[in-house]
Amino acid sequence: MHDAANDPPRCLQLGSGPLQLLNQLQQDEERLAMLKEAIDLLPIAAGITISDRDGKIVYVNQAEAEMHGYACGELVGRPARVLAPEGNGPGRRINQRTAGLWKREGLNARKDGKIFPVQLTSLPIRNAGGDYLGMLTACEDMTQKKLCEQQLETLAYYDSVTKLPNRALLMDRLHQALALAQRERRELALLFLDLDNFKDLNSSRGHEVGDKFLQQVATRLAGCLCESNTLARLGGDEFVIVINPVRGEEGVAATAARLQALFAEPFLIDGEEIYGSTSIGIALFPEDGRDVESLLRSADAALYQAKSGGKAGYQFFSQEMNQVNMRRVALENGMRQGLARGEFYLYFQPQWDLKSLRLTGAEALLRWHSAEFGLVGPDEFIPIAESCGFIFDLGDLVLREACLHAVQWDAFFPGLKVAVNISGRQFRQPDFLETVACVIEETGVRPSSLELEFTESVIMERAEKNIHALQALKNMGVRLSIDDFGTGYSSLNYLKHFPIDAIKIDRSFIAELVTDSDDAAIAEAIISMAHSLKLKVIAEGVESDAQLDFLVERCCDEAQGFYFAPPMPGEDFTGYVKRFAAPDDASKPLSVAG
Repeated sequence: MHDAANDPPRCLQLGSGPLQLLNQLQQDEERLAMLKEAIDLLPIAAGITISDRDGKIVYVNQAEAEMHGYACGELVGRPARVLAPEGNGPGRRINQRTAGLWKREGLNARKDGKIFPVQLTSLPIRNAGGDYLGMLTACEDMTQKKLCEQQLETLAYYDSVTKLPNRALLMDRLHQALALAQRERRELALLFLDLDNFKDLNSSRGHEVGDKFLQQVATRLAGCLCESNTLARLGGDEFVIVINPVRGEEGVAATAARLQALFAEPFLIDGEEIYGSTSIGIALFPEDGRDVESLLRSADAALYQAKSGGKAGYQFFSQEMNQVNMRRVALENGMRQGLARGEFYLYFQPQWDLKSLRLTGAEALLRWHSAEFGLVGPDEFIPIAESCGFIFDLGDLVLREACLHAVQWDAFFPGLKVAVNISGRQFRQPDFLETVACVIEETGVRPSSLELEFTESVIMERAEKNIHALQALKNMGVRLSIDDFGTGYSSLNYLKHFPIDAIKIDRSFIAELVTDSDDAAIAEAIISMAHSLKLKVIAEGVESDAQLDFLVERCCDEAQGFYFAPPMPGEDFTGYVKRFAAPDDASKPLSVAG
């Protein structure tokens, strides 16, 4: 509603003298016409309303009238509250002596009665003597912004296929549930569900059938659980259930049996009956873990045992299963020895500009070839390094080596950037900023050649504090980006304040965007939102012409993936860079970029 607040007296001053507006705001047509003309010439899209001391509208601009579905003449002379929804009451009473600048969000009503969100900024009009003459209010339609925030909220917390809570929301609820169970000294159960042979279904029937199967599974599972329980999809064919409270181990076993019984009846998809089954791993709090991480590990170990036993069964975690974790311990020890033996090295995957068709940089990817275990994938050793603190040593290695390579390439391909992933534990280190500054100085890398990538969850964990840290990095001249965008949580309110240069669309959305309308919509929304915030967009995992065409048509800025080239050792990438650094070969059609 268009009114004012009791804020410090900041106001729009009008001149004194014979043309005082105190008693002549409506009578002095010449002065009012000048004010109208000035407002109409302002290069803004906001609606403007001027009301007199009695709250009656004496002027509206065209934008304000159209926003509310009126002609300008229909509003002049009417109370300003006509723009507020019915039933809102008289609104906030204006203290004409102390009224000042007032910004707020609210709801306005169009002529047809439709309610829509607005942001209002009101400023009192006074003469030189300080007498209150009326109120000028700027109105901005927030419909699209609110819709975008709602879409990002859904994207952040809910799985796009099943509409169930995703990993981010699960972790939040699980932390809360464990805290409550600990205070009340009671048990809690965590169930890991894995759909047996789902990958075979996906490959034989296609992802569309697979998604419909997942949706029906989610519906059946949800119908079997109480409101106090949490059902979430982690991704792929994995679901997690938090049972709270627990009625003993027998009660949990009965629930697991009921869940498996749900698969006895076939799933009807596109007129065809499809059968499925699930394996379940169960961990209990506090016996099998006293924190989220240990409880998840125990449930995962139990699930592995359940699937090893022939599938379509359930298994409680037991201490004997710790043998399954022996490899984890061995890998942790092997990493420390491997670093000393030089077993860790970098691969680089090229990144291409989709507009200029030029090579722009590469992402540095850590690899480990162990003398004892052979080639160990980063998906296996990085989480171990994170949990045991070895990530700091690996992080320093990656940052330093990437910078040294960047210096080498800068000699014959100036401006080439190298992206380095920064883990949450690295970023939270008190001396992280100092470490980055030292590496830049010691290696001599051009700061603009270095891009640091952070996941959404990492920078949002302590958003207020992280803004300052990110700004400090930005002041060093380093580029910043958000990695795996769309898989975590980002608040628009914070996102617009982070001094980042780009966001990377997670490969999970790129993989199926040609055949999955939800993934396509998400990718398109991310590109549009990022560009509205003046951020570049980099797509990960591009592997086909169809994916590339989709991204080019939506004006995605850069991309990387096997379509262009697989990750390669530093020496090979040097040759790759030299190929496209040649004066007569500076840019290539993307079809031969790899």
